[in-house]
Amino acid sequence: MKRFPVSVFITILGLTIISFSALYTITGNFSFIIRESVYILIGFTIAYLISLFNFRIIKYFVWVIYGISTLLLILVLAIGVTKNESTRWINLFGISNIQPSEFAKIALIITIAYIFSKDTSNFKKFLYATIALIPMVILIFVEPDMGTSLVLIFIYLTIMSISIPIKYPIITISGIAASIPLAIKFLKPYQYQRALSFLNPQKDPLGSGYNVIQSIIATGSGEIFGKGIAQSNMTKLKFVPVQYADFIFSAIGEIWGFVGSIILLGLFAALLTYFVRTYNNTENKFGKYLATGIFAMFIFQTLVNIGMCIGLMPVAGIPLPFVSFGGSSTITNFIAIGMTISINRYKDEMTIAE
Repeated sequence: MKRFPVSVFITILGLTIISFSALYTITGNFSFIIRESVYILIGFTIAYLISLFNFRIIKYFVWVIYGISTLLLILVLAIGVTKNESTRWINLFGISNIQPSEFAKIALIITIAYIFSKDTSNFKKFLYATIALIPMVILIFVEPDMGTSLVLIFIYLTIMSISIPIKYPIITISGIAASIPLAIKFLKPYQYQRALSFLNPQKDPLGSGYNVIQSIIATGSGEIFGKGIAQSNMTKLKFVPVQYADFIFSAIGEIWGFVGSIILLGLFAALLTYFVRTYNNTENKFGKYLATGIFAMFIFQTLVNIGMCIGLMPVAGIPLPFVSFGGSSTITNFIAIGMTISINRYKDEMTIAE
């Protein structure tokens, strides 16, 4: 039986332990921990199974994966479950809700990696990748889910930046910048207020700026070594809304302090290093671009989530990988890990046509 890399296992285990300490403090019971444990078990099993197969096989299913993912995003708008002014979920047989936008990240990574690995002109690669990106971004943006839309754009730009001349990313960035005034018109009022509160959260401390202000206070209140689970009163008294998901880093800051936050960042650095090693270990273009997309997904979500919890980034509703509570995001992260392990495991095999 092929082993799951020990270093990756230990890293994820460390992130999980920190996550569970925060979830227990936030909820005061084991309900979220039990549910998250189920998601982790499912995700780990999927990751292990994916890691057993040569990653090159994915090439044969690229458009099927992209098509199913896009169809699910359309279904969200048609029959989706609405929570807190957003329609992002589909109810799965009355048992649980899934969030297709999370799985769209993996679908886009695979699609963009495949397009840029093809032996064709740079312009065609740019054109096809952009055509693949736009429907997903629009469908997710109108849910509304601006945070995940930004993740997809960052994945696309990162893979493109290492595969074709820089003029193409510049064209895309210029197009995005030009479309901002139009995009603003489609923002929900709370999204617009979030953007304004990032510039000056004190302007509306009991409204749009409340989450960020309380998050900053909670994070800093842990000081050097943290208050521990028993004494983390800001977290226990629920001063920070949605702390189990988007703002979980503020709970970690209060519980574990500066030292614990540095350990958390060290674990993420170890995971990101593994993705970089994966990129360097394979000469297969498709494998390289898959690893690049996975790296982009993880680093963007990590930096934006932590940044918004300490007031350095606008609130964008992006989960912290392997730490925030959520079934779809957890399973998505494990799928990415399984693909990365496969790239490392089969980096030298040429049994499937390049």
